[in-house]
Amino acid sequence: MDNSKYELYQMNTERVKDDVLEKNRYLERKLSEKEQSFELVKMVHFDKSIDLKVLNDIIIGCTGCLHSVMLYQHQVITDLDKQSDLYMQIIDNKDELTGHDGFFVADNVIPEFTVVVYPVETSDLLAESSQVVKHIFMLYPNRFMNVEVLDFVKSFMIVNDVLINIVLTRSKMLDLIETDPMTSVLNRSSWADNLTNLVGLNEPFFMLFFDLDNFKNINDTLGHQAGDEVLINVSTWLRSTFRGSDKIFRLGGDEFAVTGSINIEQVDGLVTKLKTLNSRFNRSIQAKVSEPISVSIGALIAHKKYTENELYTKVDNLLYQSKQKGRDTITLILELPN
Repeated sequence: MDNSKYELYQMNTERVKDDVLEKNRYLERKLSEKEQSFELVKMVHFDKSIDLKVLNDIIIGCTGCLHSVMLYQHQVITDLDKQSDLYMQIIDNKDELTGHDGFFVADNVIPEFTVVVYPVETSDLLAESSQVVKHIFMLYPNRFMNVEVLDFVKSFMIVNDVLINIVLTRSKMLDLIETDPMTSVLNRSSWADNLTNLVGLNEPFFMLFFDLDNFKNINDTLGHQAGDEVLINVSTWLRSTFRGSDKIFRLGGDEFAVTGSINIEQVDGLVTKLKTLNSRFNRSIQAKVSEPISVSIGALIAHKKYTENELYTKVDNLLYQSKQKGRDTITLILELPN
């Protein structure tokens, strides 16, 4: 064999070998990605503490983007400071970024950044959920964006669809389990966990029991549908009266509970609010019902250790005292350090 043919043979052999090695590396990388994806799905499935905010952090960690923005309904989850110029640019250009079908790459909308826009596919079960994630924006500095990065992002976001559906479906199922279907406040089945969390607080908290007076008369005189309307109005009133962070429960029948944590500076304001609850209730609810109705309340503001049973019994006794006083009143005690 002459030298020229031998050299050509060597070159072809080396090229074939390089191609085989590159294909092997590609297959190994894909296999590794599949294994990692499986482990990630398994982790999200079994770890009930993973919510959308944690998932947003996972997206950043797995895709290598600098920032990630999740859009759902009228809310946003992001690692960005919502006062920052970059965040405001994203929100100002939201309609332009989401006005495309399918996977979209925008390299001229946000200066110095490439925005990868991914439309999320969610289960029909989540159609009416307030937390359905519609789009995810991943922000990359322009100098870091290339075809390989895009290919990986496309592959990962298919897995991310699975992760989002797991998190949102779990949240939806918990809502169905823990929410009273008529009043849309929390139900008694979620009360035990709340009580456990409350006694474990290392800060001041409040707890009140709230029982309607003469509710049976409304059911007997006006019918159960009118009674249901009263309960719905009461739950709506409670949600408007207390903070979004406070928890409102329907414990059964016409008995409600409200709990929350506070700091010591908020105690005086809370005391003032609680002392006016009866009159505010009468103005708001009585105006909608032809039969007399009022409310008896037992309330505790405390910063001390209780067992769950001690705490429940304490506030229940305060409610009983309000009933004994003639109803339409509140019995409130404070147990705070001097």
